[in-house]
Amino acid sequence: MKLQNLLDGIEVTEITGPRNPEITGVVSDHRKVKPGYAFICYQGLNVDGHSFVAGAIKNGAKVIISEKCISELSNDVTGVVTPNGRKTQALCASNWFGNPAKRLKLTGITGTNGKTSTAHLTYGILSAHGLNTAVLGTVGHTFDAQSSTSNAKHRSKIEIPALLTTPDAFQLHAILKQIADAGVEHVVMETSSQGLAQHRLAGLTYDTAVFTNLTQDHLDYHGTMENYLAAKLMLFEQLSPGGVAILNADSPTTTRIIEHISYANILTYGLEKEADLEVQDVKISLKHLAFTAVQKENLIYTPSDLSSKKIKASIRLLGAYNIYNALAAIGVGLRYNCSAASIREGLATTVVPGRFERVNSHGKPDKDFAVIVDYAHTPDGLENVLTAARDITDGRLISVFGCGGDRDRGKRPKMGAISTQLADISVITSDNPRTENPDKIISDIVSNLPHDAAYLCIPERREAIRHAILDAHPGDVVVIAGKGHENYQEIHGERFPFDDREVASEILQRLPLQSEHPSV
Repeated sequence: MKLQNLLDGIEVTEITGPRNPEITGVVSDHRKVKPGYAFICYQGLNVDGHSFVAGAIKNGAKVIISEKCISELSNDVTGVVTPNGRKTQALCASNWFGNPAKRLKLTGITGTNGKTSTAHLTYGILSAHGLNTAVLGTVGHTFDAQSSTSNAKHRSKIEIPALLTTPDAFQLHAILKQIADAGVEHVVMETSSQGLAQHRLAGLTYDTAVFTNLTQDHLDYHGTMENYLAAKLMLFEQLSPGGVAILNADSPTTTRIIEHISYANILTYGLEKEADLEVQDVKISLKHLAFTAVQKENLIYTPSDLSSKKIKASIRLLGAYNIYNALAAIGVGLRYNCSAASIREGLATTVVPGRFERVNSHGKPDKDFAVIVDYAHTPDGLENVLTAARDITDGRLISVFGCGGDRDRGKRPKMGAISTQLADISVITSDNPRTENPDKIISDIVSNLPHDAAYLCIPERREAIRHAILDAHPGDVVVIAGKGHENYQEIHGERFPFDDREVASEILQRLPLQSEHPSV
């Protein structure tokens, strides 16, 4: 690719050296540079990428794209200066892969909690309606690829593991190209605040943007809630002229979003305030969550087979807060003219790993108590999942949770207070301690708890889960929160195999029948 094609649509303030060399690759890691490559560098949070220019040139870089002029470049190396290296990286990635997003209809979902569940429920609805759809997010990237055989064409499911909720720009556009080449029409993607703030999604135009909620999280990165909101708003700034914003009417932040995007079509959903999509007849059990979604009479997004403005639905995700996620997904379905039947089918068949997921004992009879695994790792998320669990608890509610290391410390005592207020017993343990001492994290969690709070601290997570399950009696519910779908525990830069669901299942399998179940 010629340099001028790589830089198409990118603001350039200065070019030195050869004006339009041939580029054989483009990276932002100097260790991956090969002869003929372009190397993109910028000032990061902890590391200045400009310090690696010499190493990139030694490895064969012929173009250096930077945020400041590099004076020591030789005459045969092209220097390109741009005002924002992160944004430039995203646009270069798009250009390098042929701008695959232009062949796709993008739905972006942002918010503190609910992104993954909403994304998968939306994916289920669109797929049930026959729209070839991909989903990108925290638990992985999934789409159907069409392949040809000598006799017929068939589709096979492609699943790509996710290291980040929002992939880095080069990985993202490589995946989008793979998706577009496979004939996929729609992409439903989670958009994290960090991914937005770091311009990983720069240059993308969204057909639909969904907002779930905004509560405390990631303040270690954003610093303030105002900065956190500003990052979320970036998604709505990338809506297409005819795009649709689907917003949670019950969130106080929604008014700010509406003020920010007065040019967009808006569809609201909610349980408390007046909204375009509301609910009736909510029924909650340990097996499913049933409700009726009700549309306003003047709602312009109405499927052809829906005359009563009502959709009776059920989802496998438990907890009343998941009604919000389901309503948001229904909103996307209506936006794309999905039938009521497709909406019902998509909701009913969707399973989201690690989201209010009941653990079974693989063949052994169900116990007379329930064990639930959930990804809740914020104060609001933990409050939601414990409140939901309380609704289906006949006996005691037992909470097992911790807080991640090297992350927002301010939420730790808040989560301790929430758990001890809502649960009968709290088992406080290690989450992903990363580089922090787990005992120090636990100390932060319990720092403001009253002396009579019902909790105990067991730093080793497997032992904490084991203790909670052994202590459960008929009618109890054990909630294991924080890691959800994750199959590892991150300690000092290394990821060790650990899956809450597997650990809980193994412990359940070893339990005697409930009549023989000991009291601990």
